[in-house]
Amino acid sequence: MMQPTALLVTVAGLDRPGVTAVIFAALSAHDVDVRDVVQTTNGERAQLAILIDLRGDAAALRHSVASTAKAFGVESRVIAAGPDAHVVHSTRRPRSRPGRSRAVAVGTTLRAGALGDVAKRVADVGGSIESMWQSSDDTFTGVEMSLDGDTARLRPALIASADETGLDMAVGPSGARPRGRRLLVLDADATLPDARLSPRVGTFVRAAHRVGCSVVAVARRPVPDRLVGLGLDDIVALHDVDETLRALADEQDVPVVRVLAVGDATDSSRLLAGASTAIAVDTGAARRAAADSSGRTGFLDSVLYVLGRI
Repeated sequence: MMQPTALLVTVAGLDRPGVTAVIFAALSAHDVDVRDVVQTTNGERAQLAILIDLRGDAAALRHSVASTAKAFGVESRVIAAGPDAHVVHSTRRPRSRPGRSRAVAVGTTLRAGALGDVAKRVADVGGSIESMWQSSDDTFTGVEMSLDGDTARLRPALIASADETGLDMAVGPSGARPRGRRLLVLDADATLPDARLSPRVGTFVRAAHRVGCSVVAVARRPVPDRLVGLGLDDIVALHDVDETLRALADEQDVPVVRVLAVGDATDSSRLLAGASTAIAVDTGAARRAAADSSGRTGFLDSVLYVLGRI
């Protein structure tokens, strides 16, 4: 197998909508994994740094990046990087202000095409990525983003990306995580489709409790027997979404701004739209987790990763 070549791609210039998306699109034409990424804006100027592993022709990738950057009137550079290289992350995070959202895209690996899809969705609804930075743990790699734009348009666009990119996507209000206990509402029909997930759900609920979350499952059909005895704080039938979320928040004594919903982009769209923070998971991953005998919790671990970052 070809050993990847580490390259650092940097782009700088006027902050124009769509630049991030087209740079990632140019990278996605090549066999590229994203190891690290940072984007910042300062006034009217933006800087983007992407550390990649390339399997293929570095000269061809340089040409792709250079021609794309030139067409958008920004400067670019592609240089060799060492195996232990990383992008310097600022310790400063953007301040919260009205009209800004916070999003986290999560996967076991990050492909340039998937991140390009996310960035394009933001640009297509008139939004912009004000800043972006990468974080990771032993299992997952995530990209956290601070977004400007109409939340009512950004939110469904980003939720829909989970189905298309295979990344799990969380989106909610900007700013620091709310202090105090939170309420996590699982769409059982979409995310817990199989009784074989049950042992892992119990482990997940205990872990969520440790990080300050009550966990409730909702189901459109009669409450499944498979959900009983898993340590869930409640199991309820889902009728009117807004009414159900308000009632659950009251019962758990949690403000509505601390309510998070977990589901898929299609079947759970109303539930995800109604919660303060939406976590859209790849439902294919949920089904694979149900059939997986390895002991991995799949998307449930991804949700725990998100809880530490949004």
